[in-house]
Amino acid sequence: MRHSGIFVAITLISFLSITASTAVLAQRNARSGSQKPPTRTIPVPKPAAVNFCGEPVPVETGAVAHNLSVALMRNISSQNHLLNFRRRAIAQYFPIIEPILRKYRIPEDFKYLAIVESGLQADAVSHKGALGYWQLMPETAGELGLKMNDKVDERKDLLKSTDAACRYLRILHRNLGSWTMVAAAYNGGIGRMQSHMKKQRETNYYFLSMNQETSDYLYKIVAVKEFFQFPGQYLTSNLMASAGNSYERERAEAIARGIIPAEEPEPVGFAIEPKESMALRIESASVDSLLGALSRPKAEPSVLYKGDVQAELLKPGKLAVGQTWQFRLTEAVQIGDQKLGKDDILYAVVDDIDQRLGQIFLRSTRLVSATGPQPYKVTLISMNPQTGLAGAPVPKADQLKPGGRTWLVGWKVL
Repeated sequence: MRHSGIFVAITLISFLSITASTAVLAQRNARSGSQKPPTRTIPVPKPAAVNFCGEPVPVETGAVAHNLSVALMRNISSQNHLLNFRRRAIAQYFPIIEPILRKYRIPEDFKYLAIVESGLQADAVSHKGALGYWQLMPETAGELGLKMNDKVDERKDLLKSTDAACRYLRILHRNLGSWTMVAAAYNGGIGRMQSHMKKQRETNYYFLSMNQETSDYLYKIVAVKEFFQFPGQYLTSNLMASAGNSYERERAEAIARGIIPAEEPEPVGFAIEPKESMALRIESASVDSLLGALSRPKAEPSVLYKGDVQAELLKPGKLAVGQTWQFRLTEAVQIGDQKLGKDDILYAVVDDIDQRLGQIFLRSTRLVSATGPQPYKVTLISMNPQTGLAGAPVPKADQLKPGGRTWLVGWKVL
């Protein structure tokens, strides 16, 4: 399996026809004689050819393509079983799970997380004690209001456990701001994920160095999603046809690389494969090299992460959930088709305040042009400049007073 994964990584890149994510170009000011400063351009997140919840999976990176390829190969080893399972999931389970996901405004891709967690088995149990469709630990299930006693365990109830899991996912998203990181935190824990990101100064899951289980987790979910959405593409392709034959894999790879022509007569002989231990060493070295380079310590500047939009506090509300605060943009910025100008007003609501960590979570509800009443259709959340995560340090007392010290907040686009 390890040996085949190296070839499949190469095959998957061409097979999936991945295109690089496109950036939105800044619109030029056509007014003659105007000498306004250039407008900064921010790309709008768009679904990539391979994505989770619309967030791209960077399969153009060799290690990422390899890991996803291995996950796909492991998932499609039994074709008949998978096709039957897929039919049953779509007919019996997804009609219950999907409306609850929509109720909590959670992307439908999270239905595949339940498949990875439990195989949609009510009595699935882990060695750590997690149980049910969503593999909830007893403590977490209790905090989410599920009943567990000698007579009933609501972790086995698809409707109730899905509702509880969705409430937990909303809490994770409020703190992390990325659905990819939410899925990773569901497996690895929010504290551990935040620690990894802060220590490694990396907010992209696919480039974080973590334990093996969490490192593989998203690939499993994406592999299940790919199969469920495009089953024929994987089951009837050359990817599957050559999966179990080392000679065919070797020949297909040579053709793909242009080493031999496709019409060349087949030679007689046997493929020579490296020992499993050697393949493991080569594979581990290449992945560890990439992750090591990305996680290498860097000099820490005062601001590690700058948001897509910068705005200073104009009129604070009370330090309480539900209060509305006003901010003023400090620079012009373009987000997709929306051009935001300097001094435009941003209205934000306080979603949460974490007194223990000293964090305030703000979400934009309305942006209004400084030159007119035109509102913008864009959603922003406040961002911590030290971690790149959702939230911002609670402002000091002098930053909340009129005429006091400026409080500048970075915001990222959702």
